[in-house]
Amino acid sequence: MWTTGMVHYQGQEVDYIAKVSDQASEFGIDGGRVFKLDIEVAGACIASYDRGWDTYPKTDKQETILESVLAVLPV
Repeated sequence: MWTTGMVHYQGQEVDYIAKVSDQASEFGIDGGRVFKLDIEVAGACIASYDRGWDTYPKTDKQETILESVLAVLPV
């Protein structure tokens, strides 16, 4: 199932699109159900996952944003 949305992090809008499966898999993030994920802040991609990391967050702040997005996904 594809899901899109937006979260707010420290006054910034964070847009995401994710493909979430009904079942966990070795191809999901941390062996979970998220197979594809793109996260953008101010039009810039900070994370991209497609059965493996294409773009991993570069800073602690970006990793925290990733965790915030993962927390709202239906997993």
